Amino acid sequence: MRELRIAGLVIMSIILFISLTVFGLTFWLDRTVLNPDFITAEGEKLEIAAIAGEAMSQELSGGLTEEDIDSLVETITMLEPHLKAELNSIVYSVYEYLHGGRENLELTNLLGLTLLNSDFIIAVIDTIDGPEMAGLLWEELEDEITGEFPFPEEASSNLVADLGELLTSLKPWAKEQVEYISSPISDYLSGETESFSVTISLEPLRDGFRGVLLGIFLDFPPDELEGLSTEELEQAFDIAWADFAEEILPATFEFDETMFGNDGPLQIASAASGAETALGQVREYVGRVRLAFILSIIVSVLLIAGIVLVYRNVKWSTRTLGIVFLTSGLVLLVLALIGKDIGGEQILRAMVGTPQQLQVWASQVLVDLLAPMQWLGVGFMVGGVGSLVASFVYKPSDMID
Repeated sequence: MRELRIAGLVIMSIILFISLTVFGLTFWLDRTVLNPDFITAEGEKLEIAAIAGEAMSQELSGGLTEEDIDSLVETITMLEPHLKAELNSIVYSVYEYLHGGRENLELTNLLGLTLLNSDFIIAVIDTIDGPEMAGLLWEELEDEITGEFPFPEEASSNLVADLGELLTSLKPWAKEQVEYISSPISDYLSGETESFSVTISLEPLRDGFRGVLLGIFLDFPPDELEGLSTEELEQAFDIAWADFAEEILPATFEFDETMFGNDGPLQIASAASGAETALGQVREYVGRVRLAFILSIIVSVLLIAGIVLVYRNVKWSTRTLGIVFLTSGLVLLVLALIGKDIGGEQILRAMVGTPQQLQVWASQVLVDLLAPMQWLGVGFMVGGVGSLVASFVYKPSDMID
């Protein structure tokens, strides 16, 4: 009978060890990769603007000046909160599906409500700096402008400044156009419509641009037109403007399905379908992990109660449980430390040549990822040591064998 009792206690202890280890692993998954709060928190720590600036300095230093890079980084910094907010919305929706909170993910519709939403594009417009954009436009159109309007070199700074003011003043108009065209485009990309065609008027931009060029033209007329009256200069300008506007800035612009290629929606639908299929499989695994998490708690509680009932002795119950908890905690702690060591090496190898700040972020993500397992292991070990100490210190007045 004693041998049977010992065998039963050994079996229960082994099963309890396995159950506690499973609990530790599923608890770790539940607090990290299966937790949208963890994912979004780690994403918030990613400094996109700083990483982009470092990447541009490394890869594109020959094509961009330091001033250009600083300006782009500033724009990305302003846009970053909006981008993260939209991505966080996608993350929470995906995890709601993975945890069974919604039956269908409908990824294309989700994208339409976030990254393809007019609100997000309007937020992008708000981050655009008028003078900065004017400088970029001048770099792109300098040859075309000076070809029709031979301004002296000193006029370029005035032109860029006036153009910057124009672009800033046109932001409300640009937002209206975005709201007008975003819905048809989103419906087309999500597969709800087979085609679309939206025409917007560029007259506010044409009129404003014409006013800017005319002002510079009157202030810095070509040498051959020196001495002409303002009316005569305007007539000469209108002749040059007609050719320039027809080629560079039409009165209207049409958006249709051809701008996305013949199979744009098909590619989006195919990618979304593939992602939904993969996430459907992940959803099954998530369900199994959560089931294992719950079962491990139930089994552990029952086994702890069983060991206590079989022993009917505080000293040996606490000693046995202490050994099991100490062993389980040690396993979890070792797994966490090994994961940090091996994972850290793999990250460094895989990210050679990437921006330093991205490497630092990835390394910190690994630390944060394994922290719950590490501290749970430490907690199990502390509990185990406490139980062992109690088993040796405890002095019962009446031992029951």
